[in-house]
Amino acid sequence: PVPPDRGWPPALTPAGVAAIVAAAGTTVSALSALNAAVALFLVLEAATPL
Repeated sequence: PVPPDRGWPPALTPAGVAAIVAAAGTTVSALSALNAAVALFLVLEAATPL
């Protein structure tokens, strides 16, 4: 079958649910990486004498 021209599949289909879960997982992963970077920065800032 020919794929649809739209960017996102309908939300109530298996492909739509998979796309939403993948987008949510990507968002959570990015926020986790940002949190780790901020924590590392704060630890290094506190441990480094000025």
